Parts: sequence; C-alpha cells; structure tokens
Amino acid sequence: MVKILQRYALRQFVPPFFLAILVLTFVLLMDRLFLLADMLVRKGVAVVTVSEVALLSLPFVVSICTPLGSLIAGVISFGRMAQDNEIRVVRAAGIRIIRLFAPAAATCLLLMGVMVGFNGYVVPEAQHRVRNLLTDVARKRPAMRVREGEFMDDFPGYRIYIGSMDERRSTVRNVAIFETGKGKGTPGFVTASTGHISYTPDDAYMVMTLFDGEMHELVDAGTYRRLQFKRHVINVAMDDALVRRDREFRSNEEMALPQLTSTMRNLNREAVEIGKKADAAAGNAKAGEPERLKSDELNSRVRYKRLEVARFQVELQKRLSLAFSAFFFVLFGAPVGLLLRRGGVGTGFIVGLIFFALYYVLLLAGENLAQSGRLSPFVGMWLPNIILVLPVTELFLRAFFERSALRLVGVRP
Repeated sequence: MVKILQRYALRQFVPPFFLAILVLTFVLLMDRLFLLADMLVRKGVAVVTVSEVALLSLPFVVSICTPLGSLIAGVISFGRMAQDNEIRVVRAAGIRIIRLFAPAAATCLLLMGVMVGFNGYVVPEAQHRVRNLLTDVARKRPAMRVREGEFMDDFPGYRIYIGSMDERRSTVRNVAIFETGKGKGTPGFVTASTGHISYTPDDAYMVMTLFDGEMHELVDAGTYRRLQFKRHVINVAMDDALVRRDREFRSNEEMALPQLTSTMRNLNREAVEIGKKADAAAGNAKAGEPERLKSDELNSRVRYKRLEVARFQVELQKRLSLAFSAFFFVLFGAPVGLLLRRGGVGTGFIVGLIFFALYYVLLLAGENLAQSGRLSPFVGMWLPNIILVLPVTELFLRAFFERSALRLVGVRP
C-alpha cells in the first residue's frame, strides 16, 4: 500500500516539475529572444546561427529554473493532495506523510548531484561557445561591431562617428573619422555621406569604403588641404590580440570545475610566493626607503591575488549552492503546499517566485560581499541557505510531523 501511494505521489510531482521548468525557461529567455529576433530581422544573421545561439543559451537558464521547478512542483503536488483531502485519508490510515514525500525528496537529491555536474561542466562550456559564436557573427556581420550615433574610440589610431547604418547590408551613412595616431599634431578629418564596412579574411583590418566625401588636413602652420573624393578606402587596424584572446581566454563563468580549481591553486601559489618576498622586503625595510616601498607594493599584489582567488572561489561555491537548492527548495515547497491546502498552478508559481526572489536577492548580496572580501566565498554564496534554513525547518516540522521547532527549544509559537 505504501509503495503504491509513494508512486502516486511521485507521479503527482513530476509533471508540474517539468511544466514549471518549461514555463520559466520561456519567461527567462524572453530577453534573449528579443536579441535573437534583432539578429535575425535587422542584422540578417542566418536562422541556423540564431537557433544555435538560442540552444547554447538554454543551459544557463535551465540551471536557474531547475531548483525553482522543484519548489513549484512541491507546492502544486502536495497542495493538491491536501486540498482534495487525500493527505487526511493517508493520515487516518496510520501512514506518515513523510513517507509520501520520500520519493520526491530522493528524486531531488539525485537531481542535486546531476546539477553539480551540469553547472560544473555543461553550463560553462555553453557560455564559452555562445561567446565565441557571437564573436564570429560580429566578424561576419561587421555592422554588429559598430555603434551608431556615438563617437567610438575602440579602433587604434581613429575616432569614428557613424550617424546611421543598415546592419543587414553593412552600409553606413553620415560618417566622420578623426585620425588620432601617433605623430599626428592636428588630426586629419574625413567625412562621407555613405560607406560600406567589411573585414579582411584574417580579421586584422576593418575596411571602410567611403563614397562622396571630403578629406581635411592641416599640413603645416600655413597650409590647409581639402580634398573631395568619390571613393576612398580606409583600413582600420583591429586589436588582433583581443580577437585571439576571445577564442582562448575563459572567464571564471566559462571555466569547468577542473579549470576553476587549477586556476585557484595557481593563484594561491603565486600569492604565497609574493607573500614570502613581501616578508623578506619587510625585514629589510629598516635599511632604507626603497625596501619599504617594495614591501608595500608586494603586499598590495598579495591582496590583489587573494581577491582574485576569492572571485574564482565565489564562482565555484555559487555553482554548488545553486545545485543544492534543487533539493533545498523542495523542502520548502512541499510543506507550504500541505499547510496552504491549495494546489493550483497559480498558487505554486506565486509562492515559488516570491521565495526565489528572496533567495536570489540574498544570493546577490552574498556574492557582492564575498567578492569585495567582506565575507568568505563559502559564507557569501551559501548565505541564502544559511538564513532560510530555520524557517524551512519550522515549516517542514509543522507540515510532516505536526510539531514546531520553537516548542522543541522551549519557545511558545
């Protein structure tokens, strides 16, 4: 009998879980969908490429939606069983409600292990690939790298203004270019009514082909030159090192777990070595001002290294904390559903979103405090779980054991 009821409770839990993930994923992807629609309609990017960007954006969204899905599913499934008096019948039969909850809890515990691997390997790899893909799209669609209506200092030796552009055809209008390279006393000035942007095959130069424009240049104190042209080509050197670094470099959010731990070990080793040099310089500080300044510089480098290590530790603990929340959230959702005795989809989403909003605010606060060095990375990223564990425990005891943690410690609720 108990096993039949457990299977029934699990069947009630699973469909709302996947429904919640599906709905929340769509909602959280709306911001990205606007970007994808802009790429498809205005910038003329191929449908296959846009679809790939959307697909690679999914893992990060799923990593957030999965814990919330377990919470909402707990509220809906157990709330519906309480609303239909099924929980009352089970209790009357002498069966503990916690036994009905055990399969859902075991499923979420298994899900927590899956999410550790998912957040540690799949999400960072997807983040890295989508970044590289967007860089490739920008190279193939040059106008995507140009901002209209503002002066751009991104290009070595030039300051460029573009009034408007057609992103599908990479054509521009109302162009003004100032030459600001080394050795330029008074910068040259080029204007054109229209133009076209392309890139060399090796991505080393942005080729600006200008039409119907003028060139202005002050040759010396007494000579000013003004030239009109029908067609003029300017090769703007790109930061090639930056393009190559985008292909190989990974931020902390794009590193898999082994890369994170390896980077942290290397940074810790460097901090220790610099610390030893700082101690040696501090011992010789009495010998003169240069040694004291050297000691101060080395101590500053040690502090910087430690903050850098903390940044990577924060990312590691954040992934583990989010994975744990896939189990932690169901410990809140199921008791709330039992106590509210309401299992509607609307109730589940409202309760889930309110709880997740509180959780996420605490997570962001902990992340900021940890990255600034005011909290340890572990405490900062586990702060929501630490703060919410007491109210969750109280709700869990009331719903499944009809007891109160306040009574257990001698406090009248």
